[in-house]
Amino acid sequence: MSYIETFDAELAAKLESGTEDTASIVRWVSEKVLESYRNGITAGQKGATVKRQSKSSQSIPPQAQ
Repeated sequence: MSYIETFDAELAAKLESGTEDTASIVRWVSEKVLESYRNGITAGQKGATVKRQSKSSQSIPPQAQ
């Protein structure tokens, strides 16, 4: 299972259980996002190239889903 698939499964389980309040789910998601960000930084320090979008492409508004 990939990281995203595992995250999706864990989040779905938390939402479907009905035993956790919104604040605890938001806190859990925030921790997962921060962990993923830190893992990306660590990978970059180990020599992996982290590519970022140029500023010109960020001025284009995202498409509505």
